[in-house]
Amino acid sequence: MRATDIRKIREAGFINEVQERAIVEHFKLDREGNRFLTIVGVLGAILVTAGIILLIASNWNDIPRLLKLGVGLSLLLGSHAAGWMLDRSGRHPVIAEVLHLIGSGMFLANIALVGQIYNLSSRPPNAVLLWLAGVAPLAWILRSKTQHILALTVFGIWLGLELNQRDSLLYFAGEGRQFTIYALLGILFAALGPLLGLSKFPEFGPPTEKFGLLATHIASFPLTLGLFYGSDRVAPAAWAIVGCLTVVTIALWLLAVRRVDLVPDRQWRWVWVGAQIGLLGLVWLGLTVKGSYGGWETHHLVGPHWIAVPALFLFCLLQIQVGLVRRSKWLVNLAIVFIGLHLIVSYFQLFGSQQTTGIMFVVTGLVLIGLAVYLERKRRSLMKRMAEPLTHFSAD
Repeated sequence: MRATDIRKIREAGFINEVQERAIVEHFKLDREGNRFLTIVGVLGAILVTAGIILLIASNWNDIPRLLKLGVGLSLLLGSHAAGWMLDRSGRHPVIAEVLHLIGSGMFLANIALVGQIYNLSSRPPNAVLLWLAGVAPLAWILRSKTQHILALTVFGIWLGLELNQRDSLLYFAGEGRQFTIYALLGILFAALGPLLGLSKFPEFGPPTEKFGLLATHIASFPLTLGLFYGSDRVAPAAWAIVGCLTVVTIALWLLAVRRVDLVPDRQWRWVWVGAQIGLLGLVWLGLTVKGSYGGWETHHLVGPHWIAVPALFLFCLLQIQVGLVRRSKWLVNLAIVFIGLHLIVSYFQLFGSQQTTGIMFVVTGLVLIGLAVYLERKRRSLMKRMAEPLTHFSAD
């Protein structure tokens, strides 16, 4: 719900201006209108942090050691202190978010600074893990969705470094396996988001779910290309860790479907959860199947990518239906974008064989027509049920 929705309720006469302000202030709905400013501010914070790092690096030999440490620490503490004061005043929430973000970036800069000055361990995953340990608590202390997304992103960066570190328990050689592990992580976050909505920090629920779904779509898309099925070495312990993550993900989705109203329609609720668990099977297909681009001829109807293409296409259609039921434009728009990408990939993988392309287009078109008829019936049924409470309310 947005501040504009509350204003419409007030204009309809159901609440007064005092109640409108109280609702907007309690749920901090006035901050939703500052999304564009927040995005611009985040980009500015990234540029400022990167610029400071480059300025220090360009004059590295001319700056005394203690001055380097003093400047880095001052920028770190000063950014957070200024952000904290602005956040408490409540006057400039966007600027406060930007200052805290600069402070989080300076924390990483200080880690690199101390490591270079004192020649500490050069293992990159350790440095990023230390950054994560410093950034993650800020999200919960400040109740900042921006810091929360930053913490999830930093966790993804750390995971990627561990996957490529040969002495790591999570070492997974080959781009395909790494992409599929990110898809697994996205499915886990998508389940964790609705459950966070039941916690003391419900504002973290929607961004976590959106972040997870976005990661799932992006990370699973390479599987449709038939390019990322490697056979490189994998650390033995990594299989056990990925297996445990899979079990935890399934458990979270089953818990969410029982405790959270994921989709108002009970039937679609279980379909949505089943689709997420089905994606886990696709993830394991990408993890275990060996081969390469040369091994799977893309114009043949064979290969794991021809399982991934229709599976992800169907998942996008289900997401559109879930988005319509939940009235979520974001879910619908995200699914439409990736439907277009999957159609383009399918066309080019079939390019060169008109007969095969024709058969696939006819079959896909018939499936889409049948699905459109079914979804239209479900939409009418849903709209009818949604109108019933309104009719009853107006009669009273």
